[in-house]
Amino acid sequence: MFKRQFARREAQLRRLCEEQLRGVEISDPYAVDEICRQLAVKRGRPLHLHELPETGGANAPCGMVLSFDHGDYVFHVAATSERHRAQIVRHELAHLLLGHAGNNESVVRSLVGVLPDGVDPSAVLSALGRTSYDSETEYDAEMAASCLGELFHDLAHSGRERGRSGAVARLDDALVHPRRNRRS
Repeated sequence: MFKRQFARREAQLRRLCEEQLRGVEISDPYAVDEICRQLAVKRGRPLHLHELPETGGANAPCGMVLSFDHGDYVFHVAATSERHRAQIVRHELAHLLLGHAGNNESVVRSLVGVLPDGVDPSAVLSALGRTSYDSETEYDAEMAASCLGELFHDLAHSGRERGRSGAVARLDDALVHPRRNRRS
């Protein structure tokens, strides 16, 4: 029973993400700067990507998204691998694409220690920090982040396939993501 609900929820989140990404073109599924630029254009709203200041605390978020009247800001930890950084950013982008809004007062208060210099906490419309996965919102954002990883991969490869021969495309696909190919 739970497995079917999980699969249904994942399919629903994937459809929502696909709708939000319609018309977006990217060349590299890990180029989070490019992805943020493309999503900003698609959404008609500035989207800025920044590293979180080093806090060293065990309960500090590894990512967060802050929304203001003038745009959205996605923050990620600096000291991590490219793949982990991409997953963190996808998680925060998922919050935006799914329309999640954080409780401004309590979340900003809990994140105020890691807010970058110059950020006025009273100007934050919405804040979500990636510290745990014990809420439905965080669970959905993490599941959607995984869907976004697959969708970004597909978007990047759909652009490349126009210029590749069939044999080269199949070889590249087999080497790029062997686990995905086992499911097919």
